[in-house]
Amino acid sequence: MVRSVGRKAAYLGELTRMGIRVPWGFVITRSAFRRFMEINRDKISDALKGVNLEDPRDLERRYETIKEIMTQTEIPLDISLEIEHFSREISTDLVAVRPTITSSMSGPSFAGETETFLYVNKVDLPFYVKQAWASYFNPRSLAYRIAQGMPLEIAVLVQEMVNPESAGTAFTIHPVTGNPNWVVIESSWGLGQAVTRGLVTPDRFVLPKRDRIIVEKSIGHKHVMLKFDPRFGGIREIPLGGKAMEPSLSDEKAIELANLSLRIEEFFGRHVNLEWALQDNKLYILEVRGVKTMWEEI
Repeated sequence: MVRSVGRKAAYLGELTRMGIRVPWGFVITRSAFRRFMEINRDKISDALKGVNLEDPRDLERRYETIKEIMTQTEIPLDISLEIEHFSREISTDLVAVRPTITSSMSGPSFAGETETFLYVNKVDLPFYVKQAWASYFNPRSLAYRIAQGMPLEIAVLVQEMVNPESAGTAFTIHPVTGNPNWVVIESSWGLGQAVTRGLVTPDRFVLPKRDRIIVEKSIGHKHVMLKFDPRFGGIREIPLGGKAMEPSLSDEKAIELANLSLRIEEFFGRHVNLEWALQDNKLYILEVRGVKTMWEEI
């Protein structure tokens, strides 16, 4: 399954089968990517000839060339019709388009090397699927793959767009000390990228696994939140003012999230790092990664 749909999508599929709330969606598999790549394989191979892995500007030029080639290429009709069919089953007009790596590069060194597109209008989905495929050739991922001799392997996960009141991360191992007896939750207003990109000092909740009560709680200075602005047509940083020091997650929801995190840890048989979102007082899991050590994720 992982080889076809990618680790990200496969793990979320397991959570769905467990009855855990995950934004509904579908996967454009690795085989679709391979068929699309065959159309311009020679052009892309030519674009990569003589690439200098030590020169960021050269890598950026190659990426822009490949992205242009892929953008101008039509997706095979049968694949395009499948995308259109399944997109109609998504209840929201806006979707998230998320690359999901299907090769062994889904490890720690490759995390975050492809680009996710949020709040995509479904009518623009084919364009953003191609952008997601093209992001596999961005400078960081291209240099890593060539240096490691890795193959071209990528799928694309398309999901309902959650518009969260708050979001963040959860670890079932302490991310600083590596102590396996703790659940650590970080939270901020709006989209979780405010936490994962370090834009704010998030709220933090620390709970022991044994009794799952909050033993440490710190409210961070969340001076901005990331929110979709339909007038702007994109994600904006919105100053928070007095709301900056208000808790972005209730104690009740923090305990619910800790319990959910430990269910997921038990299922996968390893410590996990989750990305989550809260919408209409409901918790959604957006991503799950297994954590092998304090720093290494798989």
